[in-house]
Amino acid sequence: MTNEEQLGGGRTTPGVVRVGKTVRRPPAGNSGMLEALLVYMSERGFDGAPRFLGLDEQGRLTSSYIEGAVPSELGMHDDEVLGAAARLIRSYHDATAGFSSSFEIVCHNDLSPCNFVFVDGVPVGLIDFDAAAPGDRLWDLGYAAWLWLDIGTDELSPLEQQRRLDLFARAYDPELSIEALIVAMIGRQRLLAAEPGNAAREAWASDCLNWTLENIAP
Repeated sequence: MTNEEQLGGGRTTPGVVRVGKTVRRPPAGNSGMLEALLVYMSERGFDGAPRFLGLDEQGRLTSSYIEGAVPSELGMHDDEVLGAAARLIRSYHDATAGFSSSFEIVCHNDLSPCNFVFVDGVPVGLIDFDAAAPGDRLWDLGYAAWLWLDIGTDELSPLEQQRRLDLFARAYDPELSIEALIVAMIGRQRLLAAEPGNAAREAWASDCLNWTLENIAP
């Protein structure tokens, strides 16, 4: 077998490796759903996610490797990149609509820039669907807006963040309610701030939540 390469960049799931032009992922509790989801998106013409290629001799889920760069940190993104990210997320959500009869779409649940593949500085693909689960658009988009805009940073004024948030929302859907998006973002911030197991992450999420409530909450 071709040499295995531990994937770098982003927040890589342990045990996930690159083998040639493929990615191998150890079996997990949601492997069956993940296989079905990748096939479903491919059949619907969405090319912004890896394609399912079967299982290897070790029983690992094998998918195509998306060429490009994956950032290790959130970063500060300009208007063009924010718009491209929002449109890609919309395409992903639309491609998963109908997968579940009980929910609107399949949430990626970690739409951080660190789970996007960039080519020439622009996001072109999504990776790491380990946390994917049926859910609602706003729940997924609220988290994406928080991470892509780095809501809570002191580097940008509340007014500038409101402008960027409006741009991000309009790129996703011109009719999207900004207030509803902020409420969803606050929900994700509250959830992460209350999630035990990582004190630094809890403190960061709590700080972001306080910033959001003080500066841009509806």
